[in-house]
Amino acid sequence: MTQKKLQKESIYAEYDKDGDGVISDEEMSRITSIKETETALRKNLAQLRMARYTLIAMGVFTAAMFFVPIERVQALSDISNLFYISGAGIVGAYMGTTAWLNKK
Repeated sequence: MTQKKLQKESIYAEYDKDGDGVISDEEMSRITSIKETETALRKNLAQLRMARYTLIAMGVFTAAMFFVPIERVQALSDISNLFYISGAGIVGAYMGTTAWLNKK
């Protein structure tokens, strides 16, 4: 089997734990698991931000309705119902999925 030598300034140099300039199969498997973990963390962070901003938007929308004339609130009632249902679906899906994955 041939050795996997690093080029100068390689992005994988940080994964060469023994510092010999050669990445072993064990180090390569670590790279793969680290990259998979980083990808999963990025995905979880994106989902958390989406749920958080949805909750913030729902709160701001609710507070804004107190300053809007009642005729406009009645005109926007159908749209606001859909907004709340879809927002609750996003937040509920995030919380449910997170709880289910943590239980595994």
